[in-house]
Amino acid sequence: MKTTLIVIIITSFHFCNAQKKTFKCEKVYDAVKLIDQSEFDEAIAILEECEKVDPSDYTYPYEIAYALIGKKEYKSAISKLEKIKNYQDIKSDYYQLLGNTYDYDNNPKKAIAIYDEGLKKFPNSGRLYLEKGVIFESDQDYNTAIELYEQGMKAEPMYSSNYYRAANIFLNSDNKLSGLIYGEIFLNLERTTKRSQEMSKKLYDTYKASINFKNSKSLEISICKSIKLYPEKKLKMPFCMLFEANFALAAIDQKEFSLNSFAEIRNKFLILYNDKLKKDYPNVLFDYFKKMEDNKVFDAYNFYIFQMGDKEAFTTWLSSHKEEYERFVGWYTSQENMIKVSANTALTPL
Repeated sequence: MKTTLIVIIITSFHFCNAQKKTFKCEKVYDAVKLIDQSEFDEAIAILEECEKVDPSDYTYPYEIAYALIGKKEYKSAISKLEKIKNYQDIKSDYYQLLGNTYDYDNNPKKAIAIYDEGLKKFPNSGRLYLEKGVIFESDQDYNTAIELYEQGMKAEPMYSSNYYRAANIFLNSDNKLSGLIYGEIFLNLERTTKRSQEMSKKLYDTYKASINFKNSKSLEISICKSIKLYPEKKLKMPFCMLFEANFALAAIDQKEFSLNSFAEIRNKFLILYNDKLKKDYPNVLFDYFKKMEDNKVFDAYNFYIFQMGDKEAFTTWLSSHKEEYERFVGWYTSQENMIKVSANTALTPL
């Protein structure tokens, strides 16, 4: 059994699209491989032949447009895509690609209009909210971007990229808790990519930077620097404030921050959360923690999920906990034990 779950798997988006169905022109697979190898002209020639074989399937012109984008011939790609807008088998990825191409062609307003057009037909498309959010994020309109990413989470809760983008914005802000929660939900939805490695390290580094062991008797936690009170909600305390307080209690016996001490802190925090906070501040991620704790795999999970933050410490821990880790891997990779996020589950309570 492999001793790590984090590996790099690079899969082209358009190839995933092509794999979901069978084609009258099977040469489409050869064309996709050529596109991945940047052999764009050869791919286009094959795809044009496929169009003749099956002129009603939008996949071939879609892939031609994808190749044209690779050649940076954006206007030609737009022209190709606009001609097939009324094809019956159009999916949300069509609007994603068309909108992206307008954006590449320095026309973000038109791109947004295309995403909105797509959302009217596919209101549950998390990827269209994502792409629209990316445009606002690139303009440094982070509040609007966050709103769109969060709409995308509600529309398509198991689509990982909205969590990833939102997490990165929050982790670079003064209020990091939403980023820590979104980032870890992302890690549980998208487990085996380069982005997973990046987020694992970023979350660990954020916690490490936010917990200052001043001396042997005191510590300081700074995850949420700006706190808002909501009097219309009967002065319900913001969750971030309570999170900090209980995280501090969980860390009170620690002397320094390390992967080992962090795992212990998280175990103690989970007990405090379930005893004091769960009722008023439900959260799908912490519910998932409880499920792991009930199955005696939460401790191993903590070492796994943050392993990129301290690879040496993870390797040292693993050398003496192989049986425990393999039991965790067996549990964690079972389909029935995947985190379940729905439109109605709590993500980041106030």
